[in-house]
Amino acid sequence: MARPQAEDYGDKRQAILDAAAALFARIGYAHAKLADVARACGATKSMLYHYFPAKEDVLFAIIRDHAEGNLAALEQVLARAAPPEERLHALVATWVRRSLSARAGHAVLMYDLKFLPPRQHRAIVDVERRMIERVGELVAEVNPALRRGRPPQQKTYALLLFGMLNWTETWFRSSGPLSPEEMAERIFRLFLHGLAAEG
Repeated sequence: MARPQAEDYGDKRQAILDAAAALFARIGYAHAKLADVARACGATKSMLYHYFPAKEDVLFAIIRDHAEGNLAALEQVLARAAPPEERLHALVATWVRRSLSARAGHAVLMYDLKFLPPRQHRAIVDVERRMIERVGELVAEVNPALRRGRPPQQKTYALLLFGMLNWTETWFRSSGPLSPEEMAERIFRLFLHGLAAEG
């Protein structure tokens, strides 16, 4: 029995995005042409236009899907009924796993966000702002003294954590001496104990 047309559309769209993300991560968005994207996913340019009218639409879809997936995973972790330290640990482990499993999408978000048109760029920055706010709330639960600073410091520490998580992915390789779980554990311990010392 044939699958529903909507599901087939979604599968083809995702295949295009996966191929485009790998291409952009390898040679950079600025150097890739829509014809290169079509070739990478085994499609014609006319078929590609059916899904994405322009190259920037492909870029936006890759980055939006990755960013919104990160936000959904973050919200799921933060909604757990657990002490803040445990939720922080789960957040770090989840982020490391997601970054490694979607390395191309992560690289495109990190390096090619600047190529989006202003309206699309603002949409992604809004998702990132929500993540920073939510993680800021969590770090302030770990150390409430961060709320008493002038100005409050939880946003600064949320940005420090995201910096550590996002840029670690650019050099960390799971085939090296540390497993992803061990790397997540080290990031968590380093951040937690440094965070607990601040006030």
